[in-house]
Amino acid sequence: MSYSSYDHDDLEPASTMRIERRIYFESGKADLSEMVKLPLAELLSLRAESAAAEQEVFDRLKEQAAAWEEQAGRTLFLDKALEYARTLPVTHTANQWEAPDEYRHIRSNMVYQMDYSISENTRYDSAAQKSVPYSWTLRWGLYTNAPHGNPMEKIAGQERKVFSSREELDKYLNGRIKAHDHYFTEISPAIPKEYADCFKVNGCLLPGYTIEGEEPAKAAALPTQEEAAQPQQTTATPERREPVNEVFSIFLDNRAEAQTGGPHGYWLSLPTSAEQVQETLKEIHITANNQQDLFIGDFSAPEGKPLELPEDLIKTASVDELNFLAAQLQKLDAVELAELNAVMQSPAKMQTIGQLLDYAENTDCFVLINAKDNRSLGEYYLNDSGLFVVPDPWKPAIDTDRLGSFIANEEQGTFTDYGYILRTSDEWQRVHEGQPVPEEYRVMAYPAPEILREESKVQPEAATPAKAPQPVTPILLNGQNSAERMKEITDRLETGIQELFESERYKAYLTTMSKFHSYSFNNTLLIAMQGGQLVAGYNKWRDDFHRNVKKGEKAIKILAPAPFKAKKEVQKLDAQGRPVMGKDGKPVTEVQEIQVPAFKIVSVFDVSQTEGEPLPSIGVEELTGSVERYGEFFKALEQTSPVPIGFEDIPGGSHGYYHLTEKRIAIQEGMSELQTLKTAIHEIAHSKLHAIDPEAPAIEQADRPDSRTREVQAESVAYAVCQHYGLDTSDYSFGYVAGWSSGKDLKELKASLETIRATAHELITTIDGHLAQLQKERQAQQEQPQAAPLEQAAEQPDPDSVFSKLPPEQQQEMTASVKAMLQTLIDADLKSTGEVSQGTKEAAQVQGFTIAGDGTLEQAKAPQEAAYRLESGDYLYIQTSETGYDYTLYGPDYKELDGGQLDNPGLSLVEAGKEILAIHERPAGTMEPLTGDGLDDFLEATEQANAIPQPQAWNGIDGLLNGKPFMPEASPADRAAALIELAEKNAPRLGSEERQLIVAYAEAVGDTDKVIGLINRLCEQGYELQKGQMDSFVKSEIGSEIAVANAQRQIAQNPAAEPVVTILWSESPHLKDGQQMPLHEAEAVFKELDSARRHEREQPGYTGHWYDKTKFRIDFTMQGQPDSYEGRQDFGDGDGSLIQHIRGYHEYYAQDESWKNHVLHHEGPEAWEADKAQRDMLLHEFVPYMELHCNLAAMEQEARRPLRSGETLTPEQTAYFNAVLDYVKECRPLLNQGQYHLPEPPQLADFDQNLQDYKKQIEAELEQEAAAAGLTVEEYVASDYEAPAQPNFSIYQVPPGPEGRDFRYRSYEDLQADGLSVDRKNYQLVYTAPLDKDTTLDEIYRRFNIEHPSDYKGHSLSTGDIVVFRQDGKQTAYYVDEGADYRQVPEFFAQPEKQLTPDECMTGEQIQTPRGRFYLTDRSREQMEAAGYGFHHQSEDGRYLIMANGTRAFAIPAQQESHIKTAEMSTEQNYNMIDGMMNNAPSMEELEARAKAGEQISLLDVAEAAKAEAKKPKQTRKTTQKQKKPSIRAQLAAAKEEQKKKPPAREKSKEMEV
Repeated sequence: MSYSSYDHDDLEPASTMRIERRIYFESGKADLSEMVKLPLAELLSLRAESAAAEQEVFDRLKEQAAAWEEQAGRTLFLDKALEYARTLPVTHTANQWEAPDEYRHIRSNMVYQMDYSISENTRYDSAAQKSVPYSWTLRWGLYTNAPHGNPMEKIAGQERKVFSSREELDKYLNGRIKAHDHYFTEISPAIPKEYADCFKVNGCLLPGYTIEGEEPAKAAALPTQEEAAQPQQTTATPERREPVNEVFSIFLDNRAEAQTGGPHGYWLSLPTSAEQVQETLKEIHITANNQQDLFIGDFSAPEGKPLELPEDLIKTASVDELNFLAAQLQKLDAVELAELNAVMQSPAKMQTIGQLLDYAENTDCFVLINAKDNRSLGEYYLNDSGLFVVPDPWKPAIDTDRLGSFIANEEQGTFTDYGYILRTSDEWQRVHEGQPVPEEYRVMAYPAPEILREESKVQPEAATPAKAPQPVTPILLNGQNSAERMKEITDRLETGIQELFESERYKAYLTTMSKFHSYSFNNTLLIAMQGGQLVAGYNKWRDDFHRNVKKGEKAIKILAPAPFKAKKEVQKLDAQGRPVMGKDGKPVTEVQEIQVPAFKIVSVFDVSQTEGEPLPSIGVEELTGSVERYGEFFKALEQTSPVPIGFEDIPGGSHGYYHLTEKRIAIQEGMSELQTLKTAIHEIAHSKLHAIDPEAPAIEQADRPDSRTREVQAESVAYAVCQHYGLDTSDYSFGYVAGWSSGKDLKELKASLETIRATAHELITTIDGHLAQLQKERQAQQEQPQAAPLEQAAEQPDPDSVFSKLPPEQQQEMTASVKAMLQTLIDADLKSTGEVSQGTKEAAQVQGFTIAGDGTLEQAKAPQEAAYRLESGDYLYIQTSETGYDYTLYGPDYKELDGGQLDNPGLSLVEAGKEILAIHERPAGTMEPLTGDGLDDFLEATEQANAIPQPQAWNGIDGLLNGKPFMPEASPADRAAALIELAEKNAPRLGSEERQLIVAYAEAVGDTDKVIGLINRLCEQGYELQKGQMDSFVKSEIGSEIAVANAQRQIAQNPAAEPVVTILWSESPHLKDGQQMPLHEAEAVFKELDSARRHEREQPGYTGHWYDKTKFRIDFTMQGQPDSYEGRQDFGDGDGSLIQHIRGYHEYYAQDESWKNHVLHHEGPEAWEADKAQRDMLLHEFVPYMELHCNLAAMEQEARRPLRSGETLTPEQTAYFNAVLDYVKECRPLLNQGQYHLPEPPQLADFDQNLQDYKKQIEAELEQEAAAAGLTVEEYVASDYEAPAQPNFSIYQVPPGPEGRDFRYRSYEDLQADGLSVDRKNYQLVYTAPLDKDTTLDEIYRRFNIEHPSDYKGHSLSTGDIVVFRQDGKQTAYYVDEGADYRQVPEFFAQPEKQLTPDECMTGEQIQTPRGRFYLTDRSREQMEAAGYGFHHQSEDGRYLIMANGTRAFAIPAQQESHIKTAEMSTEQNYNMIDGMMNNAPSMEELEARAKAGEQISLLDVAEAAKAEAKKPKQTRKTTQKQKKPSIRAQLAAAKEEQKKKPPAREKSKEMEV
């Protein structure tokens, strides 16, 4: 071939076909020598022929493509049909309420779903020392329950409704549930047409659904000729009667008849009477028996009298409510009705039927104005309202459209079809809402069924044919060997478990389990999966039941134990349990034979697969109807129950409950016998499975199942037990198990099912035993003469008397004889009563036998417990458990030493004992077993030795004092010691630690009554004597009280004291309850703990708790009076420091509308004003007061540090620092007395002018060097004053705290919309790293969201952060925008213009005010605020404003301000505080960064930073020369450059390192 080809063919079935071929000429393969010899004309002719033939091929391909289109269309059609067929049925709860989680409740059917959730809003109650609820929030909704993938439509609901009490919420919620109950009366109700698309897939209605007004979907059939000739029938609706005084009408309908398509429904005019309602219900065939079919299908108002009532409210209301509503609306005149219609078209419309009922009492709450738009509203107000006094000549000049628009905006009114509606300020009166309908308006009563049957002559329904038994479907195994077949059956088991949790399958499994309750879980499930009802092996059917397996039947597969023995080489041990060593020094080994547990697959057949003689009765009498032998059965249940059972009247409609703390079961009195038994079984299951001490530690309660699992287990056990005894179980529904099982792994599901099986087996077995005994007693009373021989035969001699002394042959012969006699007794019992008597069971037990379920005797099982005395004198006690053995080690004094579990059920008790001793590294030695009375004595001794002593009754020491003063002259400690001695006069009640705590408490509080209260509390509890240590909670609580008392005393005694912070309790491991610290220290500690917890929580894979709640108290002196403040900060929620938390907390509640509404609603306007005033004081007085104290503390620390450090200070510096200490000492008492405008602090400039010049020199050098490096000052400092040698990137984030609230997590557009810019000063540098060629912005976003580097301290990279790239001598800033997108922001590097300082702009003029004399500067207020100055006060003539920054103050000319601004300034004048007196020892690098950012730098900071640098080995001490020369920092930089030019130093030898 002279060409090569490449194909790009592709087929996407039902979508796209692509056939694309390309050919390429291959000169190496072609030989053109013959072809080129031909004339040109002939070549052209051949080429044309070839192209025409190619076109023919192409045309045929196009025809084939058209055929493909047709076939692809069919494939697409089939795909859509498959999509329909594969749509899974919707999951639902069968109209029952379920709780899928702690907060959400849901009920659903195939069409509708209703759910609600309730959240509790709490706050901490300092008196109760716990969080208490103050309101409840409800969210509820009604939706279509569309299949997966289809949209859900909201029908009704509310996203958020807050209630002040739980009772109000429950009442409202129950009303909503009741109003929508009609949606949940059927599993698959008819779908309203507007929601039909939600239940269609590709336009086809899903199976099991019908649409309102349409016939149920069924297979289409061709009409006959006669049918085709008939005219189409239309659905008839009864004519409406002529209304009399009608307000509105409702269409009552019968849901069952409405779905048939025939005539249905009846119009009922309202208001009406009870007689008319009865007639209407008879017309639509509604009686008390089918009242659930009644619904309101439509609503209508009389012609010419429109009524804007919401259709959904009408359809969900009761007939009585609507009748009452019609009577209420009759009271309204035409204007009031029009007003109501307008209200219902406005946002203020009534939302409930109760509000509509109250409208007649609240017509003054609305005003209706005849205006349809802004212009007509403006004309009304201008000309008709009387509110505007405007001369008539001026009126034409007024724009009424704008006037109307302004008024509508101000009044928040609404234009409707009926006019302009306005809500007045009148308070809405709740009269009828939430109240029952008055008796005179109640008209609803259902006709008796007999009347309806007579009138409609309905024939009784034919008996329902019996349901055919389920066919057996054995599992077919295809494995070639036993291992493969075992894997097949275990795989099927896992699949069976996963498929089990569907309502009907689950019920089938429980039914099977009730018959095979003694079988293992695996076999029960295997039998249920294969449809078995009663199974046995081939030989057992033939030999025991005389039935044969039918020819061709396949066996049901189950599992049977098949343990085998194996040999294992182990170390040989000596008598002490130590390894035996050989001559070669290695352990000697030996071969031991062990038993390995295993299973095999065996075949059994169901009774339906056999034929032959009839089966004997299984001995279970069915309990139906009124339950025959109810008393006997209930008595058996009482004997089975581990707790007492009683009857009482239980409010709320519950049938019964198990009381966890009182250990009892309560059952609703007056129920039917059947319901009583069901309830008793359900609650017994709870008491068996879920009993736990509610006061037990949380770790002991951790394994308790959640509430949903507990209900599933109890209801499943009850169903199985009821099914076993033939009790009617038709009302049991397990639709919710699918939701319960969702999300649980296979192991957890299997464990729950095994728990259900084991509990049902235990209950059935126990009930059988009690029933058998009760039946035996009953029969004995009825047949007294026949009972004596059986009782005599049951009496057996004591086997220990002679039997043990006989030879083995005679023992075996005698054992066989006894066994035969016992079997005779068993057969006699079964024949006479159908069950084995208790006496026979006891006789068999004495002889070492047990009775199997089929009545045959078996050798008794191995003992379930054992105790051994060890050579060391200790004891080992072992008992069997579900997974192996539980064991406990006791000392010679019977005190418990250790214990645990051994998960190896294959071992015998003795083998298990040896294994346990090996685990605890104890020699096996001799294990002397304790038997008989010895075992009983041992168990009694251990119980007594380990019993917890109960505290003696305690009545308190109050009565002993008779109200008289007790040792008034003694010290608090001596008085407390005497009180303790008095309390312990008769017997010790307190431990040593408790005594010490009482004395410390007495010394702290000095209150005898409180000390007595503490002694009474500790004596009554008796905790330390019982537990050996103090109650940690009480210890913490009292410790905090002592700390608070000490803080109060400290504050009261020292008027100059800094506020003291006490930790009342904390979840943080870094704080202790009762810990105290000064305010400035708590400020820093709280900030650090909050930041650390937040950072820890944001780490990948973090699973701990989110917050460390900390309750604190601040004691302080304010306005000369001792006072305190208590609060709680949750470390990790981003509040920041202590003061930041207090400010943020009160700012939030001061602005929160929901809190305002809550206070107004529950406490009234006066309480709200008091709340507002209190928060205003805290924000504008208390918070600045604390900030000033922190500033003073910082100044004190910074001045005290150099004076105590021993470093050399100049005389000027020493004088300055001592002056600062004196200043702080003077200011604290002034501050505590209420003087918040403190004197100006001393300035270092007053002592040393050289430092000012030095500061300016450093600032200039830093700016010059940073600009040369292409960096900001901060980045230059971070890079150790060097230009980056390689490309790098940095991350900047908005710092925490309220200051960054407007910039944090905001998109760039939002920032711009608010007039904000990306300004460098609003961000802080959090990370810098090298930038390699593979680093991209997307990679950075992923790394800093998923895999944080270990040295990264910022939060996860988020919207609003900045990433800066530096490479090739350039730097580019990127803004992290929404959707992980980036935007370049060059404005990030814009340097602020250098602002002139107020000193540089002074005019020389001085302004005198009552507070002092101030220099006048020509700066504006905005410029002063930008420089860090705030408004301080105003001159008396109002011409000048005094601006201050905490250290200095200037006067500026006042500008014309609005009256609002003037009010703001007066508030500031009263509460303005000095802020930021002193920073916490910043370094020179930090000062340089601040200078570059345009901030002011304190001279003291420069001095401290310079001294800190002077301490570094590589720096030179600063001198105080006045000549102009490079700064120390610049000299060091130059020295580093010189060092780089020198050759590298010689590597040191090892000797030089010595």
